[in-house]
Order: sequence, then structure tokens, then C-alpha cells
Amino acid sequence: MTRLEILEKVLTQMRGLVVVDHENKIVFLNEEYAGMIGLNPVEVIGLPVKEVIPASKLPVVVESGKAILGDVYYVVGKPTVCNRLPLKKDGVLIGAMSFEVFGEIQQSDKLFESLQELHTQLDYYKEKLKRFSGARYSMADIIGSSSVVVKLRKDILRSACTNSTVLVQGETGTGKELVAHALHRESLRAHYPFVKLNCGAIPTELIESELFGYEEGAFTGARRKGKKGKFELADKGTLFLDEVSQLSMAAQVKLLRALQEKEIERVGGETPITVDVRIIVATNNDLEEMVKEGSFRADLFYRLNVIPIKVPSLRERRTDIPALVERFANKYGDQAGLSSVSVAPEVLTLLSEQEWPGNIRELENAVERAIGMCNSNILDTNHFEWLLPKSRKGIIATDGKTLEEAKTEFEKNMIINVLQSTGNNIKKTAELLNIDRSFLYQKMRRFGIQYR
Repeated sequence: MTRLEILEKVLTQMRGLVVVDHENKIVFLNEEYAGMIGLNPVEVIGLPVKEVIPASKLPVVVESGKAILGDVYYVVGKPTVCNRLPLKKDGVLIGAMSFEVFGEIQQSDKLFESLQELHTQLDYYKEKLKRFSGARYSMADIIGSSSVVVKLRKDILRSACTNSTVLVQGETGTGKELVAHALHRESLRAHYPFVKLNCGAIPTELIESELFGYEEGAFTGARRKGKKGKFELADKGTLFLDEVSQLSMAAQVKLLRALQEKEIERVGGETPITVDVRIIVATNNDLEEMVKEGSFRADLFYRLNVIPIKVPSLRERRTDIPALVERFANKYGDQAGLSSVSVAPEVLTLLSEQEWPGNIRELENAVERAIGMCNSNILDTNHFEWLLPKSRKGIIATDGKTLEEAKTEFEKNMIINVLQSTGNNIKKTAELLNIDRSFLYQKMRRFGIQYR
């Protein structure tokens, strides 16, 4: 047999084999597995795997670059164990594959029931530990499907695999703290403490004791027996320093030493304390520019800027506004005692036209304010009067559409308008909408948009 024939034999005999490319499109599905789920293995080639196998976790592997091994998975109601592996060429991820590990054990229901029970219990205790650790947000809280948000999620998952320091930069209100929480919860330190410190909220004379703690009698008013600092409290976990640009030069020196030596000294102490802490810092200032101006130490900047993550502004991800509005409308609608809240299409258009200098935080505040003014289950432009141009004030536009219908109409009209402006150029349209071409094609099929 030739090498090609051997390879073909292996591919056809591997149980449950599914292979996708870097865009999560199916490139191979063996006949046995296709037959089990009632599909033609040829017809599904090129389709997004989630459309064919909704429960597939291959997109997680493609996004993170990490394998998922020994996972209990159900095929037509029968449990099995499968492995999912990333596929790389010359160090570049080109796709992923999944296959069954224990096909012959499929009938051992008691074994799989026991495994599933253990998985359930393990997940339960992991979630309790995560909540106890102090990280309140997760990847699920990063809302949106724009290309910049997809990239942000990938950056978080890749960064989570290391212990390197991460510098999160972005404008005010973009969700930098949310990124830090999600990064911690995806890391190997997820079950250890997540400790936060806002460097801009602590007086300069107290920042050292907050970071490194102090010994008994270190200064007037010090607690008896002293106090642990944030570094000690975060041992084996993650320390998140927000507004790091606000640190004084003296505090920057102390922080640099802690990062270099991986040890700290309490104020008034004499014995170094070794700490194992992963550092995440965030700022809305340009640290590189501050280095040039002499207001931030260059050596500390290089220590912090090991893995940079840029959080996009809301202006860079306008296509995510409908999903964000839906999330906030449901959140504050529940708090206001409203069973459900619909958003008029005109509202989505109005909100997408704003510049939002305060980004997602400002958008959330706007929706909360509108809910407070609303005496019905429909948000219309009248509830956002302060955002309306003078020519549009006083116009009330509600036509009873649900939020989902409003979102659909808004997205469909936006895609049609951009297609027309680009002369039906799919590549340019996707770039202007800040989404992947494959995602654009999905939307067009869903909305029934034709092009030539």
C-alpha cells in the first residue's frame, strides 16, 4: 500500500473523525460518523461546523489553540469519549480535528454515567472556587461578533496559557477590567485568588502599604500584627492593577523590583517574602507616550508590556451595538420589574449613530436611563430624547416589533446599504462591517439578501 492509501485507510477507520480549517469550516467528515448523524459527508464540506454539528467544541480549539482531551460527548444520545486537537503547520494553527477515543466502550453506560457525574461535580466545585477567587466576569460576558471582538477573545485565550505579564490598554469604558477577569478565569490560576487594586484611587503615601503590606508598628495607625498587601493576598493567583499609569515614580520603582525579583518586603519589614503572582495591568493612557514624556519609567513599561492586549472602542465595533443593547435592556428591565423589553428599530439606528466617547459604559448608562424613563415594555426614540438631534426630538416611533425583529431589520438594512456602497464587493463589505466574510455570508443567507 502507498502512503496515501494508508492515510485514507486511517481516516476512514477513525471513529467520529471531524476535521475543520482555521475558519471552522469542515474539510473532512468520515462516512461512519456522517451516517450516524444522518448527513452526506461530501455535502457538508465547506460548511461551518456549528451549522452541521451545533454542539461541536472544535471552534473552542481553533480559537484557543489548546487541545481538549478525554471529553465525554454524546452522539445521537449515546455517550462516548473524544479528543480534540489543534492542527499546526510551521507553528501556525491551520485547523483542528476531533475523534472518538473509546468507541468500543460506548455500551458501558454505567462507566459513562459515573464519568458524567464526576464531571458535573467537578464543574460545580470549580465554579464555586472561581466565584470565591474574586473574578466575577468570564468570556461569556464579552458580547459581540465583530472581527475585533473575535480577535479580543482569541488574544485572551492565548494569553491565558502563559504566566507572562499582560498590559490591557483601551479607552475609558471599553471593558478592560472585564478582560482581566476573563483572562484569570481562563488561566491555570483560575482556582486561586483574583485580587484587584485601583492605583488611581489610593493616595500616593498609602500605595506601598497597599501593594506590599506592613508590619506591626510600621507607622502611626498601623494595625496590630500588621497587614498583608495585595501581592501576598494574590499569591498563586492573579493581581490586577487598574490605572497603573497613576503610580508615582517611587511606587513604580517598588513595583519594578517586585516583578524582577518575584519577592516583596512589607513596609517596616526586614525579611523578603517570595510571591508567585501573575500580573495584569490596565490603563487608558498611552504608556509608551508617557515614557517619552518622562512620566513613566521605561524599564517598568518593558516589564509590563510583555503581552499587550488592545480593547477596541465601541466606535470600532458598531455592529455589536444591537447585542449589547439587548443585554442591557434585559438586565435593567428585570431590575425595573418589566417582564420583557423590546427595542424599536429606530432606537438601534439612533444608538449606532452616536460617537460614544464613554464607550460601552456610556451605552449601558444610556439604556439604564431610558429604562428608568420607560412606562411600557417598548423602548422607542422618545426614551432617548437627550440623544436626538433637534430636528428629530418629539418624534415617537413604536411599531410593536420585538427586540429580535428590530435587531434583524437593523442588521439587514446595514448589510444592504454597505453592499450597495461597495458595488456588491463582499470583501470590502466585510471589512467595512468589521466582520469575517464567512460570517457575512451566513448573515446574507439568513436575511435572504441576494447579490451579483
